[in-house]
Amino acid sequence: MSEIAGVILLVVLAGLGGAVVGRRRGGRGDVTRPARSAGAKIARLEGEERRAREILEGMSEGVLVLSTSMTPVLANRAARRLLALAGSHLPPRIPSDEVVSIARRALSEQDVIETDLGPSAAGPSLRVRVVPLGEPDGVVVFLHDATEEQRTQQLRRQFVAHASHELKTPVASLQTLVEAIASAADDRDATARFTQRLSVEIGRLNALIDDLMDLSRVEDPAAMRIDEVDLSEIARSRAKETADTAAASVTLESNVEEGVIVRGDARQLELLVRNLLDNAVRYTLEGGRVIVSLRKQGSAARLEVADDGIGIPLAAQSRIFERFYRVDEDRARASGGTGLGLSIVKNVAESHGGTVSVSSELDEGSTFTVMLPLADGAR
Repeated sequence: MSEIAGVILLVVLAGLGGAVVGRRRGGRGDVTRPARSAGAKIARLEGEERRAREILEGMSEGVLVLSTSMTPVLANRAARRLLALAGSHLPPRIPSDEVVSIARRALSEQDVIETDLGPSAAGPSLRVRVVPLGEPDGVVVFLHDATEEQRTQQLRRQFVAHASHELKTPVASLQTLVEAIASAADDRDATARFTQRLSVEIGRLNALIDDLMDLSRVEDPAAMRIDEVDLSEIARSRAKETADTAAASVTLESNVEEGVIVRGDARQLELLVRNLLDNAVRYTLEGGRVIVSLRKQGSAARLEVADDGIGIPLAAQSRIFERFYRVDEDRARASGGTGLGLSIVKNVAESHGGTVSVSSELDEGSTFTVMLPLADGAR
């Protein structure tokens, strides 16, 4: 319900309440119609008031009415929850001094005031909008739980800051290399070295941009194209592609059960498998081994990518799915890692109703396990 509708509702409540009381107090001298007709109207008014109060109580937005002395007159269920008002009876004062201060200001200035309040020990972050009703009616306060919105904004700010930092590194390298090539124009060997390094930095920049675009897509529910997907085929084809790319440096084995069908977005599931395999190869030493396995387990598909690489410190295992987090910054940058691959894996798994977990020991390797619901016909 909109805020304007909330105000109208409160006015209706006040009007209905006054009308009902007035008719009840009128006494015999005020009755100008038959008693049956008057009783029916009173019953109808009481019914409308009850329905209006039910609507008010069902609103997700908190609605609080304060008198001119800042005494709470009315608070719906959402307002009581957001302001931590225990019980059904209103206290003589609300516990939030900030809300009271904003309400006093709105009443004094006779103007609508809207502001955000950070989280407190007593409750969540709030978006507060105060509408003065004038003398002697006080103010109506609308309360919206802005905790999730503020958390999202904070994550967005962090993401932009991290992305900007990550983009600056290859861009700065490109600038330096271009200048070096220009200054070494007469030195063919130096020019060749700088040109080769320039190609590497361009590749890193392209990889980062691709991962940023992939992450943007997997975080957008509207971009998903749901269908029955043969996860077995994806795992086999991606394993072969990775084996061809890794060449002789890493041995890649696959143990894929046929007919593992899930419901989801084929492109996103390909991203999930590809990023797990790329991550495993990146952190496996030359001559090491990576194994991808897929099988049905009850009503779920169990995908595992295991390696005998360098492993992950226990303290870092809780953070490896964060955006831009790298256990080994130097190794990740040297191998072209962007710090976004495992974040993409986590987002895809969760958006498909699944989970991803890791088991790892230093110098012993890592195993990433993804569990996804099977399609109804594949169980």
